[in-house]
Amino acid sequence: MNINGMARGYMAKKLGGEDFLLHVGECVERQLKEWNDRYKVNIMKLADYEFVVIYEEKYYHVQLTKEEIELLQKQSPYALDREIWKELENQGLVIVRGVGNYIERVLY
Repeated sequence: MNINGMARGYMAKKLGGEDFLLHVGECVERQLKEWNDRYKVNIMKLADYEFVVIYEEKYYHVQLTKEEIELLQKQSPYALDREIWKELENQGLVIVRGVGNYIERVLY
């Protein structure tokens, strides 16, 4: 998946934390679906934000507070993505590198 860094920088500055998280969730889901269209992403607001990736019978879960989201959003346009992808990878999700610029921009 390819992304536009300038557009992402603008979104990171202008969107509220929840809207930015939803945008990042869409990006994560688009990337996952490029690898396999059976991936799904659900984002729920409970006490904190629950970011869940579902693949067949496997669930990957990332919990984020509003404060964490806003802090990461201010750090860099891709810091929130990076946090989510690293946690997903820590839970065993295999990240495919070398297809488009999104993963490389986020993880490096």
